[in-house]
Amino acid sequence: MHRVHAVSIASACVAPALLLGAGVWAQDAAPGFEPATTGPSPAPAPAADVAPAAPPPELGLLERERLLGNWWGARTKLAESGIRFEIDWTQTIQGVVGGGREREWEYGGSLDYLLNIDLGKAGLVPGGFLRARGESRYGDSVNGISGAVLPVDTRGFFPLTSPIDDEIPIALTELTYTQFFAPWVGVFAGKLQTLDGDPNEFASGRGARQFMNSHFIFESVTALTVPYSTLGGGVVLLPSENITILSTVMNSTDSSTTSGFDDFGDGWTWTTELRAQYTLGTLPGGMNLGVIYAADGAFQTIGGRLGLLPFVARDTEDSTWAVYWSGWQYLVTLDEPTGPIRVDDGVPDLRGLGLFARAGFADDDTNPVEVSVSGGLGGRGLVPTRGRDTFGVGVFYTRLQELRGFQLGGIDRDSVGGEGYYTLAITPAMDLTLNLQVLSTAFDGLDTATILGFRLNMRF
Repeated sequence: MHRVHAVSIASACVAPALLLGAGVWAQDAAPGFEPATTGPSPAPAPAADVAPAAPPPELGLLERERLLGNWWGARTKLAESGIRFEIDWTQTIQGVVGGGREREWEYGGSLDYLLNIDLGKAGLVPGGFLRARGESRYGDSVNGISGAVLPVDTRGFFPLTSPIDDEIPIALTELTYTQFFAPWVGVFAGKLQTLDGDPNEFASGRGARQFMNSHFIFESVTALTVPYSTLGGGVVLLPSENITILSTVMNSTDSSTTSGFDDFGDGWTWTTELRAQYTLGTLPGGMNLGVIYAADGAFQTIGGRLGLLPFVARDTEDSTWAVYWSGWQYLVTLDEPTGPIRVDDGVPDLRGLGLFARAGFADDDTNPVEVSVSGGLGGRGLVPTRGRDTFGVGVFYTRLQELRGFQLGGIDRDSVGGEGYYTLAITPAMDLTLNLQVLSTAFDGLDTATILGFRLNMRF
């Protein structure tokens, strides 16, 4: 049994429902939750022969948010009925140009197929949401030759396979149903995908947008117990517009390329995360705080989850824990915020500059990552006439626990590194990222790795 490193919380599956769902409840109340009214109902307007509205004109290729456009109005009609379908294609050329295990260039790509259905808008189940994700992968990455503890190409690492870089024709990594019973409470269950957890305005994006190194996408202390794709369920609470509480129970074993039903009994993980947004003056900011407890798992081995690192724990405890925090804060903005920031889409909402940080610590008897911290700067649109371009720079530090297995294997306990990127928006639906990473390697005797990368992301 091997586990994959994933993100900080498995309840990321409900993020679209929080955005598409809770807001819908507030704006378009469903039966049973109608807003109160006073006075008599207005008389219906007399019927009139009104021609159906013409679909909006198809935008040119350089103006579209999706390369396939509006399907001659069909996409808008489907969205009005609660159905949204998107395809993202990410291609990466990355090379180890100094240090590391090998100096090679690799090319790989992945496709992400995402379907969201608002069952209330579809006239089926008020407050119900269905979400499905399929993923394909081909080619190779430099994850295995970089010498790093965690992946330097996160998008190329998931879904998890053994060995890494196995081609995946298609895998169903997410199939989740969410049901809101009121605007402030709902439940979710199904096959969860966790890489969108612990969202951050300047450091998220699944490795397809913003940073590529996994240290800037999820907190490393979660690597042992939170799989990338697994079966589970939980509760979501929305006590206010700016506060979200998510609590999830899931299998501890990854099921990226399997159904996951055979993994029941191989360990379970409970996570709870509080997400909050606020303003300092007029500048938006946000924080996440999470706790993880896992039990009944074989935590003595970790296999492919830390990817590139053999691991044997010092004892045979069958439970473990971790605590993590992340935050972000705009320092300057060129736009006025109009509501809560959407932090899970890999693009800053506002043109401006901000800070981000993550920190976590874990049970040093079972978790291979003892402490991990990262932080940096990110932003969008500070170059005149380049309002869609994004950029970021960050540094990280990870300390592995002191284990005989690491020492005998020539493993360096302390890992440090940095990453910088600039993303050129070619069109609203296509961007090209230039990426540089410099990081210490995990294995004694290897020089500091320098990794150059080019990433093309297209949205259909």
